[in-house]
Amino acid sequence: MVVTSGTAEQYGLTSIADLAEVCGELVIAGPPEFAERAYGLDGLEEKYGCVPESFEPINDGGGPLTVQALLDGDVDVADIFTTTPAIAENDLVVLEDPENNFIAQQVLPLAAADRLPQEAVDALNELSGKLTTEDLVELNRRVGGEDQVSPADAAQEWLSTNGYHAEDRPLAVVGHEVLGAGASMR
Repeated sequence: MVVTSGTAEQYGLTSIADLAEVCGELVIAGPPEFAERAYGLDGLEEKYGCVPESFEPINDGGGPLTVQALLDGDVDVADIFTTTPAIAENDLVVLEDPENNFIAQQVLPLAAADRLPQEAVDALNELSGKLTTEDLVELNRRVGGEDQVSPADAAQEWLSTNGYHAEDRPLAVVGHEVLGAGASMR
């Protein structure tokens, strides 16, 4: 859950547990399904006793419309992915989740066991171990910011920066685009 720095300061918020104390005064925004998912409104009530004044469904998956509603003060709290560049760009505050209402979401490669040679599995495991949340924020910034580049170009830049070079096999698919070719460490 994310709030503006002003809201965090006004209510002394650093965690969702803090939010629970003033939740009835606040409007929460999120995708429409947030109203029905176990980690959504039900989870906030069950784990924190947090029942908001109201819920504002915004159908952009925590994207720019949700961020703008938060910045404009139309809502007080928003469900926004921590890999969203707008958090740092707008000095937003991500509230801690001491009761683990929101399970960690990890990026991981998936493939049928018989589809990849062990060398490819090892390369993907090594690569996924290097990809950090900060990297994902920067990749999202690159593909969605003012100087927008294609997902394939952003991924290839990340691979190059992190010591991978292209070979002749597909490495990964990001957002329906095949990224360069197989990678190996130099």
